[in-house]
Amino acid sequence: MNKKTRLKLLVSLAITFSLAGLILLSVRSKTYQILELKALDVRFNLRRPQPARAPVVHIDIDDTSLAKVGRWPWPRSYHAKLTSILKECGAYQILWDVIFTEPDKENPQEDTIFSEAISRSDSTYLPFYFLEPQPFPYPKLKDLLLKDIAISAEAAGKKLGVDAKLIRDKLPQARKMILDEVIRGLIDQEPGISLEQVLEKMEADYGWFLFAEDEAYAQERFTQNKLLALFVNKFSVDIPISAWPFSKRSGTLNVPIMEYAQRIKGSGFINADPDLDGVTRKVPLFVRYEYKILPQLTMAALIDRLEVQKIEIGRNRITLKNARFHPGAKDIVIPVDDQGCMMVNWHGTWGGSFKHIPYHLVLQIQEAREQMASQDATQKGVLEFLKKSEKELMAKLRAMVDGKICIVGLTATGTHDLRPIPLQENYPMVGTHSNIINTILTEKFIVRKEGLFRSALFFITALVIAIGSLSKLWKSLLVSLGYVLGYFGAALYLFIAYGLWIDLVGPVGIVLFGFAGITSFRFFTEEKEKLWIKQAFSHYLSHEVITELMDDPSRLKLGGERRQITVMFSDIRGFTSFSESRQPEEVVAMLNEVLSLQVKILFQYNGTLDKFVGDEVMAFFGAPSNRHQNDHALVAVRTALDIQAKMKELRQNLDQDKQNAIQIGIGINSGEMVVGNMGSAQRMDYTVIGDNVNLGARLCAAAGKGEIIISGATYDMVADQIAAEKLEPITVKGKVKPISIYRVTGLK
Repeated sequence: MNKKTRLKLLVSLAITFSLAGLILLSVRSKTYQILELKALDVRFNLRRPQPARAPVVHIDIDDTSLAKVGRWPWPRSYHAKLTSILKECGAYQILWDVIFTEPDKENPQEDTIFSEAISRSDSTYLPFYFLEPQPFPYPKLKDLLLKDIAISAEAAGKKLGVDAKLIRDKLPQARKMILDEVIRGLIDQEPGISLEQVLEKMEADYGWFLFAEDEAYAQERFTQNKLLALFVNKFSVDIPISAWPFSKRSGTLNVPIMEYAQRIKGSGFINADPDLDGVTRKVPLFVRYEYKILPQLTMAALIDRLEVQKIEIGRNRITLKNARFHPGAKDIVIPVDDQGCMMVNWHGTWGGSFKHIPYHLVLQIQEAREQMASQDATQKGVLEFLKKSEKELMAKLRAMVDGKICIVGLTATGTHDLRPIPLQENYPMVGTHSNIINTILTEKFIVRKEGLFRSALFFITALVIAIGSLSKLWKSLLVSLGYVLGYFGAALYLFIAYGLWIDLVGPVGIVLFGFAGITSFRFFTEEKEKLWIKQAFSHYLSHEVITELMDDPSRLKLGGERRQITVMFSDIRGFTSFSESRQPEEVVAMLNEVLSLQVKILFQYNGTLDKFVGDEVMAFFGAPSNRHQNDHALVAVRTALDIQAKMKELRQNLDQDKQNAIQIGIGINSGEMVVGNMGSAQRMDYTVIGDNVNLGARLCAAAGKGEIIISGATYDMVADQIAAEKLEPITVKGKVKPISIYRVTGLK
């Protein structure tokens, strides 16, 4: 690798490595993350739909069910019927993705009917959700309210030194938050505490005397906090809080009503925050709530189904120890991020992944039974038909739900629970549960490769593009495009085959911006230099030689080198006397025609035109191009022969006096000469100097009309390939010994 190539590589490396470093620093930026998430979605969509293997079936509250059953919400006795029938058909677990945080105040018996069905099933799971944490309305009020819960806005404003108007509208909410905090703290200290004891402690410990409105609120919050305490203690998982490494925290809970909470098999949250672009791709599996760890709804069901006795937590993984998996037991290691969230391996669009049963079809079994109960025993035909229908429906339903996890949820158009996922714009979020189950049970997890792996990818990409830039521009472009396509193919394969998520945006950005940066640099340096060479030398060198110089412009630096080359001089004999008797226009036209003929042939043989000296042409072969480094003497002789042949053809079409005037003599010599770009920084000429150049000029002077005279040095190099006559040696200025010369007569 020469000095110029090393410099070029260093510049390219500086550009691509700097770019890799900058992109690496930006991976946490919002823009980069959104672009990379979209690139992940592309991989999801290019992957063929994955077959779902999890034992899951969806019971959909869909558009058809709404049309047949009626407007939502439905009586909870319908849910009781559905739960009972699913259990009768062998459903292993029933997960409801429907919120039941408020009692049915108009028909309380509906809650009783549903809760009894839940109790009988012993396999029903209801969800809860976390509320967003609410900031304290006016932080400075907290200390005042802890001392005097009944303080007025005017008194608080006076003590705080602010206008009462600023805190009047904030005071009621602040008072409620303080009451709730104190009540929750007292229940945490003494789980069995009663409402009367709470009120007494608030009076004794804080000196509070509550107004009727505040006391009513305290009673409401006592009931709710009692439920929360019961709920959290019952459904939290046994994970030491000291071992919890994840940063995600929660607000307060909104849980099912007490009547349900006491009877359900399990519960879990259904919160799933979308990514920066609003697309849901991951879910937290567990969340810390105060001093307890609560599971996601699906995880709660899976822990029971797999009979998981212990859960181990690491910084980037959650391990379900000794999970009952198929016939045996094994550890299931789930990769998670720093929030404790698992990437969901979405297996397809809503209708194309899992089995679905409309809610109303399940109810048809109960409707058939109710119709049979209401029929007169004498109507045997109707009864037989109803029995047959009920039996067929039960058989079909049992075949679909026996041993399965049944997930009940809203899927109807226009419901609030539709969000975008990588594979679908409006996806019912109830499908998140089935995808989580399938991801965990098949252990087809999506693992994002970050840290050192990502850094290595970025800098390897930078290295490849830098090395590729050493080639010509079109080759460099092909290397860049090939790398992008190859890298994308590799990323897609790793995602499909192994669930590995490697960055696409970073490496592709390095390629695109790296190529653009290197190309721009080359344009303003090398390409600009090449353009100058092309413009400056297009009149003196053939296209091939110019191309060679553009590939290595260093040959045109000031200075030169010693090389074995061949120099050729040609001169028009008697042209001076001819020009004296002709008009200037005629002289110039004739001279241009003869010189153009010679230059055309010279360029055909990739010779270098040094200069015109009046009617004389000076040229050389073997530099700067390396094309004729070993046969420069032969090429020079061939050029001279072709020039004389073309001159003969030209003379045949001229008048007699002109024929005599445009005959030329040619002299050729070979040997070591100094060749290079010589002159000043403002003006340079690519030329040759040395004794051997002078000898070539002397041989040209010795050549007669139509003759080609070569030196002994040239003859020795081409003797086997040309026909020549040896002439009497000549003595030239600066040489002591006579010089052997030959007249070329043709090629052998």
